[in-house]
Amino acid sequence: MRTKRLAGLAAGVVAALAVGALAPSAAQAHPCAMNWSLSTATFLSANNSAAGWAGSLPTMNNDSDCAPVEDAYTGPASIATTGADASADPIGPLADVFEKTSNMTILGYSQRTPPLGTGTSLADINSDIAFKGNLAFQGHWSGFRVLNISDPANPVQLYNTEACRHTSGQGDVVVHGNILVRTWDSSNSTGANANATCMGDPVGTGFEGIHIWNIADPANPVYVRKLRMAATGNDAGAPAVGCGAHTATGVPDDARGNLYLYVGGSSGTCAGMDIVRISLTNPSDAVFLRRANANRQCHDNNVITGSLNLAMCAGGNGFSVFKFDPNRPADEAGTPEAPGGIANPTLLRSVQVPEIGGGPAHSGSFSYDGKVLIFGWEPGGGTNPRCQANLSTSPNDNLLFFYDPATGTRLGTMTHTRPQSAIENCTWHNFNVVPTYKGYYAVSGNYQKGISVIDFSNPAAATEVAYADPKPFSTNFQPTAGDWSTHFYNGKIYQSDIRRGLITWDLDHDLMRRVRTPDLSNPQTQTASFAQDLEGPAISIAQPLEGAQFKQGQQHIADFSCTDSDSGVESCVGTVADGAAIDTSKIGYQTFTVTAKDRAGTETTKSVTYVVNSTDVGSTPGGNVPATLALSLGTAPTFPAFVPGVDGTYNASTTANVISTAGNGLISVSDPSSTNTGKLVNGAFTLAQPLQASATSAAGTGSAFAPVGGSAAPTSLLTYTGPTSNDTVTLNFRQTIGRTEALRTGTYSKTLTFTLSTTAP
Repeated sequence: MRTKRLAGLAAGVVAALAVGALAPSAAQAHPCAMNWSLSTATFLSANNSAAGWAGSLPTMNNDSDCAPVEDAYTGPASIATTGADASADPIGPLADVFEKTSNMTILGYSQRTPPLGTGTSLADINSDIAFKGNLAFQGHWSGFRVLNISDPANPVQLYNTEACRHTSGQGDVVVHGNILVRTWDSSNSTGANANATCMGDPVGTGFEGIHIWNIADPANPVYVRKLRMAATGNDAGAPAVGCGAHTATGVPDDARGNLYLYVGGSSGTCAGMDIVRISLTNPSDAVFLRRANANRQCHDNNVITGSLNLAMCAGGNGFSVFKFDPNRPADEAGTPEAPGGIANPTLLRSVQVPEIGGGPAHSGSFSYDGKVLIFGWEPGGGTNPRCQANLSTSPNDNLLFFYDPATGTRLGTMTHTRPQSAIENCTWHNFNVVPTYKGYYAVSGNYQKGISVIDFSNPAAATEVAYADPKPFSTNFQPTAGDWSTHFYNGKIYQSDIRRGLITWDLDHDLMRRVRTPDLSNPQTQTASFAQDLEGPAISIAQPLEGAQFKQGQQHIADFSCTDSDSGVESCVGTVADGAAIDTSKIGYQTFTVTAKDRAGTETTKSVTYVVNSTDVGSTPGGNVPATLALSLGTAPTFPAFVPGVDGTYNASTTANVISTAGNGLISVSDPSSTNTGKLVNGAFTLAQPLQASATSAAGTGSAFAPVGGSAAPTSLLTYTGPTSNDTVTLNFRQTIGRTEALRTGTYSKTLTFTLSTTAP
């Protein structure tokens, strides 16, 4: 830093400014009679006029949600239980159950064999899973259980309740913060179940909707309340006709302290997503808000947040796509160009999928960059053998679809591989997309076809990269068995087996290990979005430089680094390690190479060539430039005489000379005085207006006139972006005087400090 002072000698020396350095009809989705009939049960009670359906789904036989279990556990039905298991169940009994690829390995097992509900043939089967930290929450038809999965090879049950039993309700769960929500997805009005309770709370005739728990203590969840979303008897403000809750999709709004639910109704007459708001700090404050019209019944919904904020509704003959803006007021309506708030999403488009006719469409999910929507349907309601080798009469039953959600354009399809027998139910049931850094992968639960891991990085040619296929559950046809859902969570695969419980798996696949690790995952919510990391790390080699010449045997130290702004650097390896000696043992041209890999698995390399000479080669000529900052000021400037009683602006100037070898430079000016700082003074008299300054030069970039600041806040006058030599700078000063300003005879002046400084010497 170079500082000079300029003393004001005449009528006014001007100072410059300082710049710092720097849901219709009653919902009747599952009217399962006490004596279940194979010929009358249908998917979501499809198109049964007695059930109040309006014809959006075709007539079918069977429904996975209403099917009997012939080989179910016949012991006493369990009730609410808590307490930790001593250990996970042994996986030995499962060893011969699965046919699988060699890259799939069973790690752990926590058994829950479904008991039969009293007075009914419907099994209390296991359903979906949600995750939070080291906890898994597995839903079932009588409640849910909580498992500690900190050791995936040893999942330990912390809590289980069987005290929220519904004869035909799958009980999907959503977890966020200290809240757990469980769905009750058909009218509570059939037979003995009309008097059902949930955690001792009478459910009420005709009830359908959601139940809420506080899971602050996951080993001892506390039941909070129910929210009725039924045909009648709903809370004030809720619609007179509700649609129940077949599935629920969590949409967090942490900034405003709320959890929203996009609820898929129990009835085919409910064309849309029902929206519920729950306070995160007071979960008893839960209210039904509205129905977002989707132009179709919504079976499952899926949401991806982050920068995308999209929602998908799958139902009927296709899917619909919504968008919302979490930064707008939650209830604010919008347009496709300016979407509404999180509680009032805007419908972008509805897409009909011709191959599935009237459906039923079932599930969907997004790639994490929002470029692909994976969409599945469930012919036969999931309880028919739809994966047999010969399906010539229904060739589309095995199809999974890929679409661009932004345009509705189809990108490709995929057909179930590995045909199943005539006694195994199978469809694409539930799936979730893996948060990989690069490529598109998903895991799917497909009933008795088991687990399927697919690579849809090229949606036009998706492939299966791993599977675990259970053998037939029984020698008789079993319409509800196998894998209800499968989820990839923090490096492991978790399977909710309808009859067995929770099974954990390890998949030995490089890209599946290259994943982001969220601490929360719900079956139908993706709480982040991100672009694929397709570029490898950047490499910088400071030593050796390209073309460098070294003497044989002389020691030179390698200096290189690797950076990656997306997934991060996994490895950065040079010909020798960073900080180690470069090889100068052989005369001639040598190559030094650095190879880097990011966490997405993408490699980059960079090479430089250097020369090793014999020892008698003279040294390379060269010279050093010392660090120099020189600022020389010209003669102190003098303003013209100030004329009293007249408005006037007076100008003066001087010059300075600058020499700098620095990478950048700054000339600033300040008034070091502690009184009347930045103003010209004449003894005890001070001008009213501040002194202003500016600077110009050929090599530097000057500033406009600005008031001169004090020593703590000097005014920037001129900047340099590189070295300069003998640059002539013009220093300009300006003083404004009003016609009513009293002037004292004598000289107004001020001593100023000019500084040449740099941040890159």
